[in-house]
Amino acid sequence: MIEKKQSYRQDVAFVGMKKELAGLKLYIDKEPSEILFIHGPKSSGKTTLLYKFLEQIHSEQKLNVKFLDLRETFTNVYEDFLKTFFRVETTGEKKETLSSNINVGFFKIDASIEKKILEKRADPFKVMEAELLELTQKGIKPVLIIDELQALEKIYLDNDKERQLVTALFNFFVAMTKESHLAHILIASSDGYFLNTVYNDSKLKKCSEFFKVDYLKKEDVMEWLLNLEKYSKIKDYTLSESDAEKIWDTVGGSMWEIQLILAGLFSEPIDDVLSLYKKKIKGMIEYNIGTDMRKEKILEVFLEKETAHVKDFIHREIPAGELEKLLQDMVRNNILYFDPTEAVYYPQGKSYLWGIRLYFELAA
Repeated sequence: MIEKKQSYRQDVAFVGMKKELAGLKLYIDKEPSEILFIHGPKSSGKTTLLYKFLEQIHSEQKLNVKFLDLRETFTNVYEDFLKTFFRVETTGEKKETLSSNINVGFFKIDASIEKKILEKRADPFKVMEAELLELTQKGIKPVLIIDELQALEKIYLDNDKERQLVTALFNFFVAMTKESHLAHILIASSDGYFLNTVYNDSKLKKCSEFFKVDYLKKEDVMEWLLNLEKYSKIKDYTLSESDAEKIWDTVGGSMWEIQLILAGLFSEPIDDVLSLYKKKIKGMIEYNIGTDMRKEKILEVFLEKETAHVKDFIHREIPAGELEKLLQDMVRNNILYFDPTEAVYYPQGKSYLWGIRLYFELAA
């Protein structure tokens, strides 16, 4: 995590995920040979897991980590990519850190290289490769982590609509891992459709590994909720086992949603907080459906089952071409999650199952 000096009423908790931490350790411990795609539903803790892993490993290995979060960085122009991936290092610049020796951020360049890149007299991929090579020659492991890479999907190189930036990046990643073994590259995303494109690309599939981060198991959630001071530094209240069961029943193992519920308990009774949260999710589902009753037919499937394949939607009287677009919209708007490795759809956690049930109760 970014180093903290303040004292908070509630800390961001990290619970369980021993198997996931061990899996990341195995990946970093071997010579770079494939891209690691970390996928999973929204709020399953992918980014939190990565920060925790880097905190743990920094004392064991000499790493240079470049952690780029693209959630709210890009519009749709190539220059945004350059500004995000590169930064001119200035004298006395304060460095953001994950720990005492892991920097968060960019490929560092000087002003002359920046000018050449912007004027297209220098290849940005060659600049990145040169820095990675220099680090490995010093005995330092380069680790490039990109969160929500799909933000680059609609950006093209030099405004050339035939040259997609994401494709160029993937070619670079393959060269840095499988071919030259220069860097470990981890890509995290909650967009299953974006990752499905990768998963079914014959070239990328041969040099990629898929690593799923799912919601916490019930035993981990109960351990957390019954020991709030230990995991979240919360001293204002404690939860009974019955209270913990209510939270599990509402949001399951969604780390971010649990922390949101816990924050609400500083000022409101638990039943009120959970009821209001369910209504909020129902409203989000209702907004996404709007007047499109085809989406309603899709969500009806989840009144009967928690997960579904495409064939489960086919008998809902929706033409195949329309069905694909509708499912894509609901995945991109975080109503449903699509797991590319199993080709299965499901609501974004228990809270969305509650929202679907409430929607149909009110619609009846």
